[in-house]
Amino acid sequence: MGLIRVLVLALLIYVVWRLIKSITARGRTAAPPDTQRMLRCAHCGVHVPEHLALPHKDVHFCCQAHREAWLEQHGD
Repeated sequence: MGLIRVLVLALLIYVVWRLIKSITARGRTAAPPDTQRMLRCAHCGVHVPEHLALPHKDVHFCCQAHREAWLEQHGD
């Protein structure tokens, strides 16, 4: 009878340990997303990542065509 109790206790400890391990593993897999600063195109209003935006003085554009169109409307 004592051996059965030890085996049941060992099984219970193992199940609890696996449950705790799986709960803590879920928290680690969810890495925070990479955040990038988004800039608004002065011509069309589309937001683009900062590394893709085309700057001109204090405004930004999503493409060269929009930069040129904005410059034609607003001058330099």
